[in-house]
Amino acid sequence: MPQVMDPISGAELLVEELAFRGVETIFAITGAGNLAIIDAITRDKRINIVYSHHEQAAVMEAQGYSRATNKLGVALVTTGGGTSNVVTGVLSAHLDSISILIISGNESSFHCENSNQLRAYGVQGFDSCAVLAPITKKSTRITNVDSVSKVIRESIEVALLTRQGPTHIDFPMDLQRKLVINNSIEEFIEPQKDTTVLANLNLDGLSSALCSAKSPLIYFGNGIRAKNTVALAEKLITDSGIPFVVSWSAIDLFQESHELNIGRVGIYGDRHANILLQKADLIVALGTRLAIPQIGYDRQDFGRSGSKWVVEIDPTECAKFEGLQWNILNCDVSDVIKGLVENELSWPDLSSWQSECRRIKEALPRRDQLGPPPRDPGEQIHSGEIIEFLNSNLEIDAIVGTDVGAALLTGHYMYEQTGSRRFFTSQGLGEMGFGLPGAIGAYFGDKSRQIVCLNTDGALMFNLQELQVVKEYRIPLKLFVFNNSGYSMIKISQENLFDRRFSGSTTESGISFPDFHQVAITFGLGHTLIRSSQDLVKINGPLNSDVPELIEIIMDPEQKYFPRLATNKLPDGSLISPPLEDLDPKIEISLLEDLLGYKAHPNSYKARGI
Repeated sequence: MPQVMDPISGAELLVEELAFRGVETIFAITGAGNLAIIDAITRDKRINIVYSHHEQAAVMEAQGYSRATNKLGVALVTTGGGTSNVVTGVLSAHLDSISILIISGNESSFHCENSNQLRAYGVQGFDSCAVLAPITKKSTRITNVDSVSKVIRESIEVALLTRQGPTHIDFPMDLQRKLVINNSIEEFIEPQKDTTVLANLNLDGLSSALCSAKSPLIYFGNGIRAKNTVALAEKLITDSGIPFVVSWSAIDLFQESHELNIGRVGIYGDRHANILLQKADLIVALGTRLAIPQIGYDRQDFGRSGSKWVVEIDPTECAKFEGLQWNILNCDVSDVIKGLVENELSWPDLSSWQSECRRIKEALPRRDQLGPPPRDPGEQIHSGEIIEFLNSNLEIDAIVGTDVGAALLTGHYMYEQTGSRRFFTSQGLGEMGFGLPGAIGAYFGDKSRQIVCLNTDGALMFNLQELQVVKEYRIPLKLFVFNNSGYSMIKISQENLFDRRFSGSTTESGISFPDFHQVAITFGLGHTLIRSSQDLVKINGPLNSDVPELIEIIMDPEQKYFPRLATNKLPDGSLISPPLEDLDPKIEISLLEDLLGYKAHPNSYKARGI
């Protein structure tokens, strides 16, 4: 246990604490409010600083680092606008349960006391804790330099505890410089989960339901990502023979080739998986919060043929299922899976249900659901072909971060997990601009792995400045830019709901983009243009090079993202919402009913004008 016996500043003590607790990299922007901390880090030399070009991006880079390593990501920002700029990245981490620590400088502590309730603290400061408290697990202002060690220790522990998430420390600049004497740095103890609820965990009801079901599905989410929990989940599947589906956040946890992997459900899910979900007589959700994109817009109709069990660690998330007559276990998913595995249950013969799952999956191949090809196949390529190419050509341990639009929707629909690849994006907030900084952060988490970013012409512009970080560090990033001349998702909504009155969503209606070849030159990236299926072979060179590359994909601006659950506009102008299993483009009602094994939902008939 190291001892700090000589007088040191609060900033130096902060660095001692962070280094002792394993922090190796911090994403930062230097400012007047954090100069003492920056100086302490650079003099200490144990922690590497990556200098970002926007505080929002710095937080997203810390996220990418955390996602790639399962370690704490750290971002350091200054006071005023430096702190207010972190809100989007912090909220994104909060919604996706990503463990990051934000350290912000602030005006001197006597300004922060603010007994007169002034809007401004000193020159540029404000009450950052009041702003960030609702979107962090813990937001703390250091008010006494003697509390530095305690605040850092607690903030790190809270960030890493289940349910993980962001924490925030606000450090006034005078306390950064103030000396503290004879402090000892306490040994870091791995955070321990609360076992109060777990001690009384009774799995009899769930065990009985699983053992008596004839057509069960297990729904895995990102909450099982811990290595030991994934191993337990794999054993549960092997022992029970129960087919499973995954959330978008969990698509890289199981091999695509696993015979019981049915795919992804949701409003942009697999058509076959949604149909099987509506056939199942039991659905067990493990480690997923079942957000609207996963279960559709009618919770009552989700898994309409079966009973539902949900295992969720967060009591607030559990509360949203009240009144649905679902079975809710408010506890740690790892304990539930471990209990099911260790209980050595008498599993039923599910061979008939497994065969039915295979039949429906084979009847609706994923690629066949993508919709029509580009209008000009010689000059445009479907985004699905790019992901299909990457499935076969990415390195076995590649890290892939995505942004929104084609990168998000086609990426998560067509991606197939192989090996130990990591595939991630911002799910809960889905903000434009996450992809590039997220991938940069992942690179600094593990520089030995191939790093790929799936991005779009629109989303890349939100954090384009971070390409300078790529240039500075010569990050061998493979940046795919899907160019469809606009904001495709907004355009689709304007087309469906506003009679194609486009505004600010296309290059003809007010939004413009740079020449990405020139962007590549400016930031020192190679540039490859892909316009057709014949051009796919041109990707191999840049994909396997050791320098940064920008691969520009020319898409049909009219391409839709199928399959998708869409609100349909009827001839009389009224809107109808089909059920989760009835995705666009619509299949024949007779085929839908054959696959379901029962009469289709009334809204499926109405959506077809029947």
